[in-house]
Amino acid sequence: MKKILLIVAAVGLVAGVFALNRIHAPESGKPLLHVATPDALPVLVTKPERKSVSRIVQAPGEIEAVLEVEIRSEIPAKIEEMPVEEGDTIRAGQLLCRLNDDEYGALVESGEATINRLKASVRQADAQAAQCQYDCNRREKLAQQDAASDHELTDYRTRLLVAQADVEVRKQSLAEAEAMLRRARENLAKTVITSPIAGVVSQIHAKAGEIVVTGTMNNPGTVVMVVTDLSQMQVRARVDETDVPQVTPDQPVDIFLPSDPQRAIPGRVLRVATTGTKQTGRDVVTFETLILVDADDPSVKPGMTANVEIRVAKKENTLTVPVQAIVHRKRKDLPKKLVEDYDRRLTELDDTRRRNKAQYLKVVFCKNDDEAHPHLVRVGIANELDAELVEGINDDDLVIIGPYRTLDQLKDGTLVKLDESDKEQQDSPAEDDAAEDTQLADGESEGDDQPEPTASDPADRATTKATPATPRMATATTDSARPSPLWS
Repeated sequence: MKKILLIVAAVGLVAGVFALNRIHAPESGKPLLHVATPDALPVLVTKPERKSVSRIVQAPGEIEAVLEVEIRSEIPAKIEEMPVEEGDTIRAGQLLCRLNDDEYGALVESGEATINRLKASVRQADAQAAQCQYDCNRREKLAQQDAASDHELTDYRTRLLVAQADVEVRKQSLAEAEAMLRRARENLAKTVITSPIAGVVSQIHAKAGEIVVTGTMNNPGTVVMVVTDLSQMQVRARVDETDVPQVTPDQPVDIFLPSDPQRAIPGRVLRVATTGTKQTGRDVVTFETLILVDADDPSVKPGMTANVEIRVAKKENTLTVPVQAIVHRKRKDLPKKLVEDYDRRLTELDDTRRRNKAQYLKVVFCKNDDEAHPHLVRVGIANELDAELVEGINDDDLVIIGPYRTLDQLKDGTLVKLDESDKEQQDSPAEDDAAEDTQLADGESEGDDQPEPTASDPADRATTKATPATPRMATATTDSARPSPLWS
């Protein structure tokens, strides 16, 4: 019996210890009973920086020429001559292609002969009408002297009307023949195809000796070649439906080519489609956006793919932190004072709906002595590297920006310490000086361009380490680059 009582007492003691450890102090949020002191987590820190930050909307697209003309034949004929080749630079009005004109030349000669014949027939009809007019006038004089009967007078008047109508018929036939001749001459002129614009022959689809056909309802016809004006290029981008409300004409754009993803080519938004499109097999709705390339860059060629970054908003000299420093935490895991402050602000804005729905809040952890404490922040515009903080922290706060695995573990009051690698860089200026002396010894003078100096402040070094190069994406902007709610 005594043994059983000892076991029950031991179990009760252990349960009591764990129960006390789960009870947190209302002010600090720490457990009332610490079973073991946790190890301090290594962190990277930096101070908020005041600089310009832009909100970016990213989208993929294809490059095309603003002016591109498909050269087609308006008449069916065989190609006799093609004096240009693909890649040739041409001027407006230059000969591109000559078609066989035997048939159309014969039609012109036939039309001219028909017109000459009809002109002669018109003259003949005029003469007959004049004779009928003379006979009719004579019969009217005789009728006035009772030398001709009314029947004869009516007969001569009828002959005059027939002769005059015959003149009109032959004149209309002449006009019809003249119209057909003009059409034949136009078709003959169409056997010589010239360039409507100045540019470059970008594609050739036909060769000398081939027969070109005109387009019909079911047949687009033969495309002889394509002439492109390379002096002005544009990007036909596809902007996601969630980002298109922010895009407006004349906004500045950075265009990146796959061949050189680090070099930005300037451009501007020309226009945005009013109707969205959905690609086959995908549920994403995108809006076609035309972006004019402002630079005359020979590396920009039609048919290339490109990634565009549209700067939809920009702030100058604003307080910013790296985007990885902004994390989300559940309401129940944050100090009660922060949650109450969040609810109070939303109450002032009469936004109770968002307050009731928000289960995760945006916070930034700052290092205060050896502990991490969350700060409720209001985020402004952001991009893939930096985010604007409208409220929540001061310029002198030490913001924890990494490592990523540590950010996931941070809570209010978590013990933290500077990363040892940061301390080594901070505590060994002699090694940096030795390295600099070595560079000078290798032949570098003080007047030459030097590498960017390493920041003496460990916060600055942490910023450099914790900001890896972010690859440019061919999709719409990330969540961090989208407008954030006021307090969320």
